[in-house]
Amino acid sequence: MPQATVDKFATLPSPPWWPGQPLLRPAQGPGQAAASEPWLLRLDRRDPRLLAATAELEALLQSEERQHVDRLRRPDDRQRSLLGRGVLRLVLGTWLDRDPAALRFTTGPHGKPELVGPGPSPFQVQPPHFNLSHSGDLILLAFHASHAVGVDVERQQPDLDWRPIARRCLDPAQVESLLALPPAEAAPAFVEFWCDLEAGLKAQGVGLAQASEAQVLAMEPRLRRWRLALPAGYAGAVALLDPS
Repeated sequence: MPQATVDKFATLPSPPWWPGQPLLRPAQGPGQAAASEPWLLRLDRRDPRLLAATAELEALLQSEERQHVDRLRRPDDRQRSLLGRGVLRLVLGTWLDRDPAALRFTTGPHGKPELVGPGPSPFQVQPPHFNLSHSGDLILLAFHASHAVGVDVERQQPDLDWRPIARRCLDPAQVESLLALPPAEAAPAFVEFWCDLEAGLKAQGVGLAQASEAQVLAMEPRLRRWRLALPAGYAGAVALLDPS
C-alpha cells in the first residue's frame, strides 16, 4: 500500500482532560474561518477524576452503545470504549449546546462513527467531524468543524515483530529507512509510521483492509498530518482531509 514518505511532521499538543475541567469549544461561529488544525483531547483511564465519572458517562450512552461495549471481550477494551464514547458525547453536547444523551450516531461503511442528530447547531452548517482512538491507558479524541479528521494512538511495544507488517502496509522507502535503524530505534519508528498511516486512512473513512493502492494515492494530496506530543511510551498522529 504505497504512500508518500514524509521524514518529519509538525507536532501538535494533546492536552489532558477529565470531566469537571472547563471545556472550551472551538471558536468557530458565523463568518469565521475553520481552524487550520484539529482540536485534541487526551484522556488517561488511570486518572481518578475520569474514573469517578464512569457511571455518569455510561448513563449518556444509548442502548446500542452499551451493547457494543458489553460485547468486547477484554475488560480493558470495555473500559476504554465506555470512557471514550461517554466523553465524546459530553464534548459534542457542549460544542453543539445539545443534550449529550440525545445525540445520535451512524457508522460509515468501514466503521467510522458520524453524528446524524439531533440537528446541527445554529452556528454551523454541518455538525463537527470527530474521531477517537485508544491504546494502553490513553484515549484520544480529535475534532474539527468542517474537515474529516482521523486520529491514532499506539502504545510502544519494544518486542514487536514489525517487519512483516511494515512490508505489507508501508511504503518501500519507509521500510528501508526502518531497516537502516538500530534495532532499539526501529520498533518505535515503525509505530510512528503506523500511526501516520492509520490517521490518514481514518480521516478518509477507509479501513486498512479495504484501502486499495488507488484509493490511498488518490486521496494523499488532500491530507494534512501531524505527530502528537504524548507521554513516554506512546506514539500518535492526527490527519485532516481537505474537502476541496
